Amino acid sequence: MQCPQCSSVLESLEYEGAPIHGCNTCGGEFIGAEDLGRVVRLRQEQFSAELQSALAERQPSFGVPESETARALCCPGCGESMRVANYGGDSGVFVDRCERCQGIWLDQQELEKIQLLTERWADEAPQQLRALSNELETARQAAAAQTNSAFSGSRFAFVNAVINRLLDAA
Repeated sequence: MQCPQCSSVLESLEYEGAPIHGCNTCGGEFIGAEDLGRVVRLRQEQFSAELQSALAERQPSFGVPESETARALCCPGCGESMRVANYGGDSGVFVDRCERCQGIWLDQQELEKIQLLTERWADEAPQQLRALSNELETARQAAAAQTNSAFSGSRFAFVNAVINRLLDAA
């Protein structure tokens, strides 16, 4: 297999129990989609403080910028053209994915970035769910209060109109 980035020969490796093919020249890695999913679910790798701080404040980023689609890589597994995708839809890590064989090309440190972001999001999810739950409950209570006051006001107006008609008719 050859590196789609620099044409060097890819070396077969194992990373957290998953087979990958790495490039010793540019640092890129080729991995199957299922293997990437398995690697992301594990928490074996320890990340450098520099990488952690670089990704600490990263916010969701949607879509794929045009600058990322400028290059056209061929899959090292099957030779098919690969498409650029934003990993997870909002990670801001742009990977090249083969539609035919489901292989994924990761540039240098993209695998580590994906792992670190996924772990951070998993750690933050319970707290974010609690905050959203509180916001939803507050919104529900506010909507219920508005609904009740609208109905009580409209009932009063209706009863008042009926009484006025009865008085006018008398």
